[in-house]
Amino acid sequence: MININMVNICVKGKLQSPIDIKSKKSIKCGALCDLIFYYRTSTCNLVNNNKNIILDYDTGSYIVYNTQVYELNKISFSVPAAHTIDNYSYPIEVHFNHRCPDTAEILIISVFLDVNDATSKSGLFLDLFSNSMPLKKGEQKQINTPDSWRAYDLLPELKSFYTYKGSLVRSPCTENVTWIVMDNPSNCSNAFYDNLKKIISKDLRSIKPLNGRKIYYNLNTNNKNKRNYGDTFRCYSDKEFRKSCAKLTSHKDIIGARHKHLLTLTLTMSVFLLLVLFILWLAQQDFFSNTADKISKFLSTKLFIKRA
Repeated sequence: MININMVNICVKGKLQSPIDIKSKKSIKCGALCDLIFYYRTSTCNLVNNNKNIILDYDTGSYIVYNTQVYELNKISFSVPAAHTIDNYSYPIEVHFNHRCPDTAEILIISVFLDVNDATSKSGLFLDLFSNSMPLKKGEQKQINTPDSWRAYDLLPELKSFYTYKGSLVRSPCTENVTWIVMDNPSNCSNAFYDNLKKIISKDLRSIKPLNGRKIYYNLNTNNKNKRNYGDTFRCYSDKEFRKSCAKLTSHKDIIGARHKHLLTLTLTMSVFLLLVLFILWLAQQDFFSNTADKISKFLSTKLFIKRA
C-alpha cells in the first residue's frame, strides 16, 4: 500500500542541491575538512544512462576525507554545470561519485570545466573517449587505457574547495550527501564539449535555497594534499584493493596507521632524548676534556726505535 502522506524529498527536502556558492560567506575550515587522494588507473567503461554519460571506474580508487574512506565508483557529467559560484555558471560540471564502504554515505567531488583547446591533463583524459561515447540509451563501450590514464588528472592543479551538505541532483534526491566543489576549473577541448552536449539531457534542477546551511572553504595548500597517493598502484579486484593496494581501507585502519606513526615518532624522539642526556652526562664527567688530553699526550709522545 502506498503512503499518500509520503514526503517528496525532491520538493520538500531542506538539504537539496545544487546551490549557488557565495564565496564571501564561506567559512574557512582548514584541517577540519582534510582531503587526500588515492586514485589509480582504470579501463574506460562508458554507459549511456538515459541521456547521460556514466564512466564506471574500476575498483581500487578512493579518497580519505576527515579520516573516512570513500571509494570512487563512477564519474558523471552535467551540461551546463549544476552548481554556480557567485552566480557564475560553467559550461560543464564533472561529478566524482564516492561511497563509504563502512557507512554507505555518499560524497561527490565536483569539478567545473572550461571549454578551450589548451593542452592539459584533463583535456587529454577526456579526449581519450571523446569520439567513442555511446549514443543510444543503455549502450555500453569499453576502451583500453594506458597506465597513465587516471581520474586524478581531471582535477585542477589548485585544489582549494568548498564543501557543504546537500543531495543528489537527480531523483531520488537523496540528502545528507557531502559535496566537495572545487574552486578552480579544469578544461576540456571544444570537440569533447560538442560531442557531450549532443548526448546529455539539459533538464537541470534549479538552484536550491540554503535553508540555513553553512558552506565551508579549504585553501588545501598543504603539500600532502597536492599529490595523488595512488599513482604507483594499479588494482582491479576488490581483494587486491583490500590486501595489496590500499594503504588505508577503513576508519579502523586509519586510526591504526596513525597510532603506528605516533609510536614510531615517540620512539625516535625518546632515543634522541636519551642520546642527548648521555652526551650531557659525559660532559659533566669531563669525559671529553679527559679524552682530549689523553689523545694530545699520545700524539706528543716520541717513539724511539732501537737500531739494529
